[in-house]
Amino acid sequence: MARVIIIGGGACGMAAATKIRRQSNFEITVLSRDSHTAYSHCGIPFVFGREIESFEKLVVKPPDFFRKNRINVQLNTEVREIDLESGTVRTRDETCPFDKLVIATGSLPFVPRKSRANVLPYGIHTLRSLADGIHFGKALEKAGRVCIIGGGTIGIECAAALAERGIGTILVSRSINLLSRQFDPDMAAIVREYLETLGVEVISGRTVLFPEGFWKKKAVYLGDAADKESEEGKSGKKKIPADLVLLASGAKPEIDIARVAGIDIGKAGGIIVNKRLQVRSGGKFLPGVYAGGECAEVTDFITGKPRLSQLGTTARRMADVIGDNVTGTEANFGPLTDPWVAVTCGLQFGGVGLSSKQAEKQGIKVVTGFSRGRTRASYYPGRKDLYIKLLFRDEQLIGAQLVGGEGVKERVDALALAIRKKMTIQELLDLETCYAPPVSMLVDPLHPAVKAAFKKMQEMKLK
Repeated sequence: MARVIIIGGGACGMAAATKIRRQSNFEITVLSRDSHTAYSHCGIPFVFGREIESFEKLVVKPPDFFRKNRINVQLNTEVREIDLESGTVRTRDETCPFDKLVIATGSLPFVPRKSRANVLPYGIHTLRSLADGIHFGKALEKAGRVCIIGGGTIGIECAAALAERGIGTILVSRSINLLSRQFDPDMAAIVREYLETLGVEVISGRTVLFPEGFWKKKAVYLGDAADKESEEGKSGKKKIPADLVLLASGAKPEIDIARVAGIDIGKAGGIIVNKRLQVRSGGKFLPGVYAGGECAEVTDFITGKPRLSQLGTTARRMADVIGDNVTGTEANFGPLTDPWVAVTCGLQFGGVGLSSKQAEKQGIKVVTGFSRGRTRASYYPGRKDLYIKLLFRDEQLIGAQLVGGEGVKERVDALALAIRKKMTIQELLDLETCYAPPVSMLVDPLHPAVKAAFKKMQEMKLK
C-alpha cells in the first residue's frame, strides 16, 4: 500500500486527497498548519458583508468526512523539512515516510513592512486562512473605521463589504490604478467610481506606514510609493485614524521548504513542474513528487511563459491531474488563460488573458475595442450597465475585461473559450448570440466592442 503525504490543506491539497482516495486504497496523510480544512477562502469577504451568515457555512467538508474516508488530516501541523533522499518529511513531533509526495503549500500574504519583532502589531490583520477571517470578523464588531491596504480583488471585495455594513472604510493602493495587474486604467476607473459611491475612500499611488504601537495610536500614515519601511509619524506624512488595518496587498508562493529540499524554483517564483505536475530537482523531474496550487508555476496560454495562478479553479484542476498521476492514470496539465470574476455588492468585474500592460511587457502590440451596453432590453426593468474591453494581437483575441451590474461571468467564460480556440476578429464578428428582453439586448454588448476593434484595424491598414 503506497504512502501518500500531502503538505497543505487548501483547495489543491484536500481535493487531491479526495481524488486519490476515490481511485486507490493508498494510505493518505495531509499535513496542514491551518486550523480548519476544506473551506472556501473566496467566501470570506461575503461573511464580512453579512451576505453569508457565518464562517461555518464556508466549511465544505468537515473533519468527519475525511476520517470516514480514511484520510488522516493533521491540522495545526507545520512541516519543517522534506528529505527527498530518504523519502521523509519532518514535523515538530515526528518523521513521516512517503512513497508519493504532494506539495500544495499555497501562498503567504505579502506584508509591506519590516518589523523589529517580525510579527504584526495588534490590530493589523491578514486573510491567509479561515482563522484569520474569524479573528478579523470579531474585531470588526467594535470597529468604526478600517484601513485596507491593497487594490486587488480581495481588497476591493472586503472594502465594499465593510462599507455596506456602515463601517468607515479607506482603501489604499500602492499603484495609481486599482486592479493594476489585471485591468487597464480605463476599466479600473469604473470599479473605483463604484466603490466611492458606496462610501469607500480610495487612495491610490501611496503606501501605508504604521507604527509598532498601532494598537495605542489607532492611526496609520500615508507615505510615497517609494517608502519601504514603517515610520512613526514622520513630519509631512498624512495621518489617517483607523481602528483596524487589513493587509490585502497580494501574496507570494510559499516555496521555502521546497527550495531548502533542493527542488527547483522558476523565474516566476514558484515550484517548477512538468505537464504531469512533477517537481524538478537538480535538473531532473521526480516521478513520485508533485506540486500544485498557488505554490507551483503554470504556463501562460498566450505567451507560453511560466507564471503563477492564484485562482481556486486552477488549484482544483491541478488536484485532479495530481490525483490521476499519483494513482497511475496518466494526465497532463496544459497552459492557462486564467479567466476570473469578482463581485462587490451590486458590481461584477472580471477578465481573461492579457491586459495592455502585460502585453506591453511581453512586447506585444494590441488593438483594443470598447463598448458600453445594457444587460437587458432598454424598456425592461432592472437593466444594468455593462462595459466590455477586448484586446487583439494580429486580429486574434488575447484579452478581455468586463465590468457591469450582471452578465459578466458568462461572457468571461465565453471569451476564455474564444482565446483558447484562437478565434479571429472576423469569427467574433460572425458570432451569433441569443436574445430575450429580461436577459439581453437585441445586439449583445460584445458585438460593438468587436466592431470598434475591427474599425481600428481597418484604419491602420489604410495608413
